[in-house]
Amino acid sequence: MKIELRKTTVSDLDFVLAAESHPENCNYVYQWSYDEHVSSLSDNNLRHYVVESNNELLGYVILDQVNDRSGSINLRRLVVTKKNSGIGKQVLEQIKLIAFTELNAHRLWLDVFTDNLIAYNLYKKCGFREEGKLIDSYLRKDGYASQYIMAILKKEYTASQN
Repeated sequence: MKIELRKTTVSDLDFVLAAESHPENCNYVYQWSYDEHVSSLSDNNLRHYVVESNNELLGYVILDQVNDRSGSINLRRLVVTKKNSGIGKQVLEQIKLIAFTELNAHRLWLDVFTDNLIAYNLYKKCGFREEGKLIDSYLRKDGYASQYIMAILKKEYTASQN
């Protein structure tokens, strides 16, 4: 299945909110309101994309700090609605391409909850390395959760493309 990323529109936000709050995702993704997502669509420091294949929405992505002076872009959200389908890997490859070529990032980083092993392993497989751990950094319904900080540098991305 070939996927494409396109800029999110207001008409996509019902899908985005449903994907974000789905039981498979809600413990691993910060929950934004409709208005927060609407604001993000016009924020020059963010890029909000939906993942599509054959006009079917399959997920969404938010990049943050795209204008960071140090070139350190945050992969703030990656939500895929069809798990274990290879879509996440394809999305990450496209995001790395956008970050390092279109946006000229020096570093692409993310945080991932320590109990989200599927995502953690996907990020490792796609070249991200663990940089540190934030202990009890986020309060969820079931208690505090810890997060790993992971990143890939432009030179690492470039080397992996050869």
